[in-house]
Amino acid sequence: MTRSSILYAITPLAAFMLIGAGGGRVANSPAIVPYVCEGGGQAAAIYAHGGDFRHAKVMLTYGGRTTELGAAPTLYGIRYLGEPSAEEPRALVWSLRGERALLAEATDPDDVASQGRPIASCTRLRSASAVGHSPDDH
Repeated sequence: MTRSSILYAITPLAAFMLIGAGGGRVANSPAIVPYVCEGGGQAAAIYAHGGDFRHAKVMLTYGGRTTELGAAPTLYGIRYLGEPSAEEPRALVWSLRGERALLAEATDPDDVASQGRPIASCTRLRSASAVGHSPDDH
């Protein structure tokens, strides 16, 4: 085996090891997940730390406002709960069940079965061609 053929064989392996070690990795920002809501509204969610319930959160944008909500216990599906603030005197709840999501004001934040007072019922938007169409149009 010649010296050049050994280098040719090692170069891809070295590149793979650098990328695997983070040496060639470009930091990716989390994906924005779009939702279309009843009445024509839109929501956008950025989910973070989904593999670790204690640190899971969502940055939710709806009606021109962005709110951070943390993972909260639920009986089924996934539930995120915000903290009350001056802008939002009641905690917001973002509940997910498959492709459907519900944004609500928490009536009792500790009640894992309560959905709260609904603000918007939304469906995850899977393609740009579905913009402007309700899920029932297909």
